[in-house]
Order: sequence, then structure tokens, then C-alpha cells
Amino acid sequence: MTFRAKLLRAILAIVMITTAASLLIAQQQNATLFQSVVDRLFAEQMKSFQQTQELPIGAAKVEARRLAQSVRLFAALEEGDPEEVYKIASDELRLGEFAFFRLLDAEGKLIPPGADSRAGVFDAAGLQGEWLPHGKAGAEVDFGFVATQHGTIYRLLACPITNFDETVGTLILGQPMPRETAILLGGQFIGEGVPAALRAALMAQKEPSGRFEVDGVEHRFTRFVLNSGSAYPAADWVSVFSMAELAAQQRVLTLRIVLIGLAALVLAALVAGVLSRQLAQPVANLVKAAQSVREGDYAVNLPQTRTLELNHLGSAFNEMAAGLALRDRYHSVLQKVTDPRVAAEMVAGNIKLGGELREVTVIFCDIRGYTALSEGRDPVEVIHLLNDHMTALARIVQKHLGVINQFAGDAIMVLFGAPKSYGNDAEHAVRCAWEMMQERERLNRDAVEPLRIGIGIATGNVVAGCIGAESRSDYTVIGEKVNLAARLCSSAAAGQILVDAETQTKTRALGAFETLEPLTLKGFAQPVPAFRLAKVNPNEL
Repeated sequence: MTFRAKLLRAILAIVMITTAASLLIAQQQNATLFQSVVDRLFAEQMKSFQQTQELPIGAAKVEARRLAQSVRLFAALEEGDPEEVYKIASDELRLGEFAFFRLLDAEGKLIPPGADSRAGVFDAAGLQGEWLPHGKAGAEVDFGFVATQHGTIYRLLACPITNFDETVGTLILGQPMPRETAILLGGQFIGEGVPAALRAALMAQKEPSGRFEVDGVEHRFTRFVLNSGSAYPAADWVSVFSMAELAAQQRVLTLRIVLIGLAALVLAALVAGVLSRQLAQPVANLVKAAQSVREGDYAVNLPQTRTLELNHLGSAFNEMAAGLALRDRYHSVLQKVTDPRVAAEMVAGNIKLGGELREVTVIFCDIRGYTALSEGRDPVEVIHLLNDHMTALARIVQKHLGVINQFAGDAIMVLFGAPKSYGNDAEHAVRCAWEMMQERERLNRDAVEPLRIGIGIATGNVVAGCIGAESRSDYTVIGEKVNLAARLCSSAAAGQILVDAETQTKTRALGAFETLEPLTLKGFAQPVPAFRLAKVNPNEL
């Protein structure tokens, strides 16, 4: 995936996550706020309903006390004359908001009113609920609820009539309630406060408050007992609130947030497209430039952009490319003036000024009759001839893990075992010398000017390292074995490979060696044992 695509995807993902989080938070806050409003509404309804109960209860107490002070009423109650009882009660009472009243005797039995009584009209037939309290009322006002077959709801208040702490009767006052009231009485609803479609689901709820669903619409409810401990049947006030409006608001809110999110996505896509284009092109240029550098083309130059950070990056890359170009030129020159393996060790920092004792096999190879060959020739022609000769031999040296230490005129000096040993260095050297000789013979068959070479090989301990100064040094080896290899090379006839005794001992299994008479060599006090390499087994090449 491209950088531009990743940037665009990241920005769009952030916008989508932010939109989703905003939607979730908004919905939760809206639901919490709505729940708080519903709870407050329920609380206000309960408080209002309780206040409406306190007023008639207080009025009932007043009327009961008024009757308790009537001597005529007590006398009528003792005589058991219903018409006189209701006539006296009607004179004493102030019904006000009450629609009717009824009287009970001291035993709690109903005293029926007369036909012309002013006790108010109340048809007890077909009532939903019981309108007479069970047993005698207590010292306080007791109340319950009933509903007529015509749908009228009455609140009944039963207040005892006492004389000197003796209950002589009970006053029952009936107050009509609004039809919108919802009261659960005896397992049935009275009033129209709860729609019929919700009543079955609401009846199934066991908790005093909570929520339920009908036809996919959530409703919340609360209920509480109005007359706990009353002599009347228990009545529950019920309030139900539909959450359909909240759901509609949630849908509208969701739609708005989604639309805003889509608009933000489009805007973010446009902004991301512009920004990614500003970033993607410089990055693409940087990738292309890096590919060129990897392929060895250091002549790259990233252009300036409109982004400060990318300008810094481009400048740093340009400086790096210039530094790599300079390093490559240094390395190229270093490889030309020294062996590649020595150059690699120098670049790695493994070779420092100074020396170390190492076991090395040294090869010297030079051209026989070089002086006569070069006399009278154009120097350019001679150099061309030598370059072709040295190039062919150098390939063989590198093939056998040798290190060309130096070219000296027509001679070449090769090391095996320094600066790095590959094991069996003497064997590598013998194979290399034999192949050098074979290669030279092959070249002579097609050469206009055949060249004949002689090779000397010696093995032993030498001092290897950089010799010179910190600012300029050469990697080389010094020691008796170096001189011996050079003297053996000088003694070798054209086409001969001479080796010392130590080399012959280490490589005798490679092929056939001819033992020579000890050689008297310059710089050596005693004759030196020498051997001529006659052949190398084909499977050892």
C-alpha cells in the first residue's frame, strides 16, 4: 500500500472513529438527560398526586370534627333514625368538592340515606372496587378508590366520628377524580391514564419502576401504593411514559451526526488528498533517488518542496548521496592501487599502521627477457602489453583467493595468508602459480609477441602490515621468505615454477615435484633446497 493510501486511510479512520464516538456519547447523554426528565416528571406527578390527597383528607377531618360536636347527631344515632341522622348531617356538613357522603354506625354498618336526603347521589351497583372499609376505621382518615360502571372514579375517605374517645360512627366522603387518573385496583386498572394496549405488559411487571416494550416502542413506568395499611383494598397509582419521542429524537440526532460525519469524511478526503499529494510526490522522488543510489548512480539531487521537514530530508539525502559518491570514488581508486581484499580490510578498519607476524606464502612472477623486449619499443605499447599480461594473471590470483601486493615493472608479487588467511594458503598458492603458467602458455599461442615467465614460491613467517606514515602507507610483507621467493623467481627459467622446501612439504599431495640441486642464491649464506613443480593433478585445480 502506498504512503498516500495509508495517509488517506488513517485520516478517514480517525474521522469515522470520532464520528462514531460522538454519536455514542451524544446518544448516551441524550438518553441520560431524557431519563432524568422522566424521573423528574414521575417525581412531580407523585408529589402533585400526594398533595391532592392531603387536601381532601384535611377537609374530611374538619367535617368529621364538626359532626363529632353535634349533640343532635349523637341523639339521632342512638335512636337509630336514618332520616333524622342524614338530615342533621346534611345541616352540619359542608361538602364542597365532595360529591356525596354516607354514614356508618358504631358497628361499621351502612346507615342508608332516605329518598329525600341531601347526602348526594351515589349508585353502589356495578362498582369496580369496594366502597365500604373492612372493619372499623382507625383514628385517622382512611381512604380508597372505586370506579362506577360509567367510568367515574371516586376517592372515598372514611373518617371516624368520636365522642370522648368513643367511636359513634364513620363518615364516608366521596370525591370524584379526573378520568385521566390511572389506578391499579384489585388487579384491574381504573381510569384512562394507561392506554388499553399497555395494560397487559404493565401488569406483568413486578418491580415498582422500570421499562418495557410494546410493539417495539419502549415505555417507562413507576407505581406506588396510595393507601398502604388501609381498611380499603390496596390501590396503586401508576404513571407510564412512552419513549417514542426519545427514539425519534435519537434517530434525528443519529441522522444529523451521520450527515455531519459524511461531510467531514468528504472534507477530510479532500484535505488528505491535497496533503498526501504534497507528501507523496516528494516521497516518490526520494524512493526513486534511493533506487538510483542503490544502483550506483550518485548524481541525484532532490528538488525543494513546500514542506520544511521534507526540505530538510531532501537536503540530508543530497548530502548523503554526495558523500557516497565521494566514498565510491575513493573506494574505486583504492581498489585500483591495491588489491580488493586489502582495500576491503582497510575500509573495515581491520588494518592499521604497524605489523604482525603471520605465516604467508609468497609468489613472485616476472617476464623473461623483458629488457630486450622493451628496448626500442614505444613505452605506450610496452605498457599496453604489460597491462594485458597483468590483467590475465590478476584474474587467476583473485580466483584462488590471493592478494596482489604490488606490480613492479614486469614482476608481480602475490600473497596468500595475508591480510586474511583462508586455510591451506600454500596449496592455494601452488594451484594459482600452476594456472598462471598455463594461462600464459595459452595466451602465447595467439599472441603477436609471446611472453615467457618464471615463478618463485616460498612459505614461512613474515611481518605483514602497513608500512609508511599515518597519511600515506602501503600494505606489504617483509622477511626472509619474501627475499627467498624473489630469488627463486630470478633463478627460474622460462616456464619454470620453483618452490622452497616448506612449500613442497605442505603441498606435496597436489602433484609432482622435481628435486633440484641446492641453489646458491644472493643474500643466503648456504645453498637453499629447491624443487620444481612438474605438474598439478587435474582434480586439484
